[in-house]
Amino acid sequence: MMWLTGVINLRAVRASRAFTLVEIMISVLILGVGLTSVANSYILALRGANSAQNNISALILAKEKFENLELASLKGAQPSSTTEIIKSATKEYNYQQEITKIAGSDDLAKYLVSACLEISWPEKNSSKNVTLATYLLKQK
Repeated sequence: MMWLTGVINLRAVRASRAFTLVEIMISVLILGVGLTSVANSYILALRGANSAQNNISALILAKEKFENLELASLKGAQPSSTTEIIKSATKEYNYQQEITKIAGSDDLAKYLVSACLEISWPEKNSSKNVTLATYLLKQK
C-alpha cells in the first residue's frame, strides 16, 4: 500500500510540472495579440513622425519665404499674387503668396498691406497645408 501511495504522489508531481497543449496554445495566442498591438503602435508612430516631419519642412520653407516677403515689403512690394512649385528632396510643395491692399480709408490702410502665404503638399490621400498671414508696412 505504501508503494502505491508513492506512485500516485510521483505522478501528481510530474503532472504539476508539465504544461498541457491547451495552456501552450493559449499563451501563444496571448503573445500573438500583444505583439500585433505593439507592431500596429509602431506603424502609427512612424506615420505620425512622417507627418510631423512634413509639417516642419513646410514651416521652415514658409519662414524663409516670409522673410523674403518682409524684405520685399521694405523695398516697396506692390499688391500681387504669386504661385510656384518648390521641390525638396522628399516632397513637392505648392507655394502661393498674395499681397493685397487693406480695404478702408483709415490710417492703417495708408501704411499697411495684407500679406498671406500658403504652402500645400500631398500626403497620403489628402492635401495638407500651412498658411501664414500678417500685415506689412508699405513703402512710400
